[in-house]
Amino acid sequence: MKTGKYFTKGSVVKDLESTEKYCAIRELLSRAPVSSSLSNLEQIEKAVLEREKLFTTGLGRGVAIAHGKTAGMGKLLMLLGISRTGIDFQSLDGKPVHFIFLIANSPDQTDEYIRALSTLARVLRSEEFCSRLLQAADPDCMEEIIIHELDSVQHFCN
Repeated sequence: MKTGKYFTKGSVVKDLESTEKYCAIRELLSRAPVSSSLSNLEQIEKAVLEREKLFTTGLGRGVAIAHGKTAGMGKLLMLLGISRTGIDFQSLDGKPVHFIFLIANSPDQTDEYIRALSTLARVLRSEEFCSRLLQAADPDCMEEIIIHELDSVQHFCN
């Protein structure tokens, strides 16, 4: 399994069980295998939840990009949680969220965050990409799809 610039092995939770956005964010952070190596998991959770309370990160079309900044981040963290049933995120279009991307970074990594967010936004415009993610059999396959797409867009934009 290769590692991409923004996405690494152990970053996907295939079947989120939570139906409420704050619980889903907590579940994603606690269940993602990569989270077990994070020493500042509680600070990440707090930063992301505080940001979500300001205004929803539910963008519409079934996608949310929850995010937060906290000190002690060595590199940008990006996770994906998938909910087959959907989560009420108070999205801009009023529809449930099926894809929760979570991005956490250090306050001094604003440029990197903006690049990651814009790359992710480009990828998420593709209905084919979202469909392939939903149809993927397991988290490893999902990670491969995401890494390939994000890296392809990133190389194109540089």
